[in-house]
Amino acid sequence: MKSSFTIGRAAHNRHQIIDDSISETHLQVTPLSGSEYLLRCLSDQPDGLIVDRQAVHLARVGEYTLLQLGNVRTTLGDIFKNATATITSHSNHTQFRKEYHFKPDNTYLAGASSACDIPLPSPRIAWHAFQLQPRSSGWHLETVHNTIGRPQAITLREGDTLKISPYHLCFGGNGHLQVQIAKDDHLVIRNLEIHHPTNRSKSLIQNFSLAIPTGEFMGIIGPSGAGKSTLLKAIRQLIPTHNGTISLSGRDTRTHPEILKEIGFIPQDDVVIPELTVEENLQYAATFKLPADWPATARQKKVDELLKNLRLEEQRHQLCSSGEVSGGQRKRVNLALELLLEPTFLLADEVCSGLSALDTDNILQHLRRIANGGKGVILTIHSPDIESLDLMDTLLVLDKGGVIAYYGPAQKALRYFSSAQGDSLYKSPKLIFDVLEKPKTPESGEERKTPPEEWQKHYRASPYYHDYIENRLAKEVPHEPN
Repeated sequence: MKSSFTIGRAAHNRHQIIDDSISETHLQVTPLSGSEYLLRCLSDQPDGLIVDRQAVHLARVGEYTLLQLGNVRTTLGDIFKNATATITSHSNHTQFRKEYHFKPDNTYLAGASSACDIPLPSPRIAWHAFQLQPRSSGWHLETVHNTIGRPQAITLREGDTLKISPYHLCFGGNGHLQVQIAKDDHLVIRNLEIHHPTNRSKSLIQNFSLAIPTGEFMGIIGPSGAGKSTLLKAIRQLIPTHNGTISLSGRDTRTHPEILKEIGFIPQDDVVIPELTVEENLQYAATFKLPADWPATARQKKVDELLKNLRLEEQRHQLCSSGEVSGGQRKRVNLALELLLEPTFLLADEVCSGLSALDTDNILQHLRRIANGGKGVILTIHSPDIESLDLMDTLLVLDKGGVIAYYGPAQKALRYFSSAQGDSLYKSPKLIFDVLEKPKTPESGEERKTPPEEWQKHYRASPYYHDYIENRLAKEVPHEPN
């Protein structure tokens, strides 16, 4: 039997997790036979280790059993993948920052290639993107690879900031350049209104405002006609909006359409080509999605990385037709196609529809890991179970007409709707629909006891509205970076 080891915030642990909610030595892990492990909580916190929604002192778990350590949700498998490296919780990202001091009048190359003077690894950046030259009059920047086919040149002054995909380049004096990635980006929606395309008097989304941070896994549920898919399509600008703004990192998606590359969208219907293998689908997409100057070896490396991360290596050479791969595996290929460009936010519209319980859990586990990696994930799901809520950070309940009936912690949604009706605590999220659409009387048919507007009013009087909407929006002052 392999020897035990510890996980915690201190450097002496085999696996270090940097988060204020993690104790110095938080967890002891003892490998058992197969891929099972015995966990012993060493934290003095009352909820230091939560498994299957229960706070426990000892637990026997598998490699991919969902664990909650303090405020951090993860699995042993995800911790092990980092080997002995430090893991930073998605709720406490530090900023990547690199400093350069360049000589005046020399020319420096920036791009996704590690061989560049200023490496900016991102699939949204050209292999050789631009040249920089610090001058006494400022910084001269000229593109090397540009989609419009000709170089463009600009001059930047001391104090200017330039956003290029996930990177912020801050230009100082005397050849000083700072490159950083901000991990606190928010998707901000303010006063969104969407009307029916043929009936302007009918609202699909009404006076909708939210601020959603990266690193959050948000689920959306609601009855038919509540506007779940409409909301996701509006965020991705696939349908027109009639009022309000949608911005990412302070940049309006209408005036900065290039930022839409940072918002991935997975539709309910598969977009894979069934006549191609799993690997060929990714290679084909990489050819068109990645910058044209990326070498073939770099594109293939990105494809191999996605196949590994989404556990599709065994299906690499199988056709994406229904007879070759399962429905769940095909959904993972769809997911891989959107992850090619490493979006800041990933929108998934009913991707679990029609899947088995096992495949649904698999997809949700992958989305949880993506959120743990610092990306925002928004999923519409038709009929969740309580295990699904355990994987989510927040839940948005939309009622008919696109009004918010609830937005707050996913695990507290059941108690919220139970207490609203004076009922005992519900054990299934599916019963939220029964509460929302409860008829006035058994004979009243579609006439509801509580109309959507009343649910909206009830929510706005709750502390969740103050904490999760008002406070978040107040911190997000609209701005347009350089």
